[in-house]
Amino acid sequence: MTLSNLARIRQVARTGDTLRAWRMFEASGLLFSTQPDALSLRGRLLKDRALRAGGAQRSAFFEQAEAAYLAAAGDRRATYPLINAATIAFFNDKADQARLLAEKTLALLDSGRHEPETHYWLGATRAEAELLLGRYAAGKAALEAAIAGTPSAWEDHAATLGQLRLILEQAGQPATMLDHLRPPPSLHFSGLIGLAHDDAGAREAITAAYDAIRPGFVFGALAAGADIVVAEIAVARGAQLHVVLPTSIDIFRQESVARFGADWAARFDRLIDDAEQIETLSDADVLSEAGITLGEEVAMGLAIRRARTLASEAVALRVRRPSDPPFASETAWRRRGLSFHDIVIERSAARSEQPLAIRSRRAILASARPLPPDLPLPAGALTDTLSGLTVMQVETLAAAADLAVAALRAAPGNRIGLDYRIVDIEDEPLDDMAETAMLLARAAPADSVYAACPGALAMDLHAPYLNFEAAGEIVTPLGDIPISMVSWARTPDLSRHPGLDPGSRFSSSTVQRKRDPGSSPG
Repeated sequence: MTLSNLARIRQVARTGDTLRAWRMFEASGLLFSTQPDALSLRGRLLKDRALRAGGAQRSAFFEQAEAAYLAAAGDRRATYPLINAATIAFFNDKADQARLLAEKTLALLDSGRHEPETHYWLGATRAEAELLLGRYAAGKAALEAAIAGTPSAWEDHAATLGQLRLILEQAGQPATMLDHLRPPPSLHFSGLIGLAHDDAGAREAITAAYDAIRPGFVFGALAAGADIVVAEIAVARGAQLHVVLPTSIDIFRQESVARFGADWAARFDRLIDDAEQIETLSDADVLSEAGITLGEEVAMGLAIRRARTLASEAVALRVRRPSDPPFASETAWRRRGLSFHDIVIERSAARSEQPLAIRSRRAILASARPLPPDLPLPAGALTDTLSGLTVMQVETLAAAADLAVAALRAAPGNRIGLDYRIVDIEDEPLDDMAETAMLLARAAPADSVYAACPGALAMDLHAPYLNFEAAGEIVTPLGDIPISMVSWARTPDLSRHPGLDPGSRFSSSTVQRKRDPGSSPG
């Protein structure tokens, strides 16, 4: 078992899919390994199972988890397994054992003669031990110091805070005492085209709203106007900028930025260089309303996913005119009950009206096995057979995701490919529309759905109950396709999760990562 495989199991465990992570661990042949890394992972997985169990089973899992961590510690001067064994004993109502192990951990930290660890994790370990000993002010101070020393280690902070909140709750203490240390919100932004490049009033209003939210991560496009203003403020405040464009960089720059003036184009170029990551619907060869909406939904999905990973908050900010109706993506966001902020202003410059290309969004499904004739299909779904695969066009993302899972349940061993893409209904043949979905269906493991990114990232907006996981890339004749995956074993009872946005229509295309420094745009 390689370290990369251990890391894969940990990654699955972090998503909350405890059962799948445990099955992967069993399949690895390490169930009875005496290697410290394997023992620590065993302890972590057993702890996760205990937290989801009750009664005697909960206690039994905790006992096994504590034993695994203590075995991992052995005679080593290792703080990680020791503090985890202490916390598990605390959760298992073994107060004396928890106190003994916490004191042993602190003594090891104070001695300085412990195995190497990062400054952050040493501080977080001290904070955890202090809380276990009931010294809450000392624990809080230790964690504050650790976070101050590594202010951008957001995922580490989130993992620590999750553990410490459980300790506080078990101790009957307010978990809110650590809320000021939570990772910052993730912000989706969308804005008004048609602002003067020097509109001070608009910048002031946007700055006030942005500073009230104080996000650490922002996700959106960079059209001339409010988009660029929000992104500039974010970069100036030290937030990570994640750009999502509805076309390639070159097409978007020409159609949505440069034609509004050279000042906007220069600012766009600087922000592209500053971006942490760039996602593009690069299969879209023209700018369309369909592509703009899909880009919005992908950006929203990314914001939601980041907030979930960090146990923080997802917030949306839209700059609009008083007469502007809600976007389709905005309706889906609000339906989720997520925080939404409006800034209402008037245009300060004439918008150069230019008709957008007519395109549609479609969810394309490909099934490796024929579907049972009694399987209900969403309204408006179209079904065909191509190259031995069943191909379906579905108008909404939630309905397509639910249909994919239903197809797995109806035909054990089935494999599904799912692609959301911008399509030209009038001129694009079905075999072109379905090519990616068909490749994914052939590549997917049995009882699984492979969905192409970045369109699959919108699943976090429309079908969050399915929890598609990032699953790397697959090599195809079309190039390497980044994918997300869900397996039959992980899917919930869909009768309890109706589609969240039955009125929207969806699609997807390929992903473009941030270019290497020094390379040319696009």
